[in-house]
Amino acid sequence: MNQIIPTVFSKNKKQFDERLKKLLKVSKDIQIDFMDGYFVRSESILLKQISNLKKYKNNFELHLMAINPGRYIDEAKKHGFKKIIFHYEAVKDRNKCLTVINKIKSLRMKVFMALNPETHASKIVPMLNSIDGVLLMGVHPGAEHQALDSEVFSKIKDIRRFNRTVLIQIDGGVNLETIKKLKDTGATIFNSGSFISDSSNPKQALKELQEA
Repeated sequence: MNQIIPTVFSKNKKQFDERLKKLLKVSKDIQIDFMDGYFVRSESILLKQISNLKKYKNNFELHLMAINPGRYIDEAKKHGFKKIIFHYEAVKDRNKCLTVINKIKSLRMKVFMALNPETHASKIVPMLNSIDGVLLMGVHPGAEHQALDSEVFSKIKDIRRFNRTVLIQIDGGVNLETIKKLKDTGATIFNSGSFISDSSNPKQALKELQEA
């Protein structure tokens, strides 16, 4: 089953509130980007500035673009997130990655591991059986309105050679022109940020992506 998950990318509280309000009625599943200003240059609002998400009926996932991702897991759980995505590049050591994975699982949240465009798929292969899925960045994280890096198609194929059933999520560069090829190559979940959140009709923009 394929899935499109709108993303809340924001650099301040005002932008966050505006985009979240737009998306709450558009999609059951919503991703919230968190940027610490170190792992990526951009910086988002703090987790403590996000209201308790448990009051909504939506399913929220947290994309941690941050060094030392383990420090945010407990707070993410308290806020109502049901899935956490952290970056291999923020940890690198396999044993440390497994520690983060196990902590997320212990709190009964799903865990995906993200790979930046420059990181080879082989880095994540030894941990595929320990995670719920992989998120492949189609662009360099931390900025909007970037074109899809074509290398992501090779990376999808590489992962599929090792595991035919693992969920592969794509974040960045997903639009009407790229989504079908990504799906046909083997991706199953697609994040869409500005294409939906900047649209005057977010519901229609999501529908167009689904049809594409």
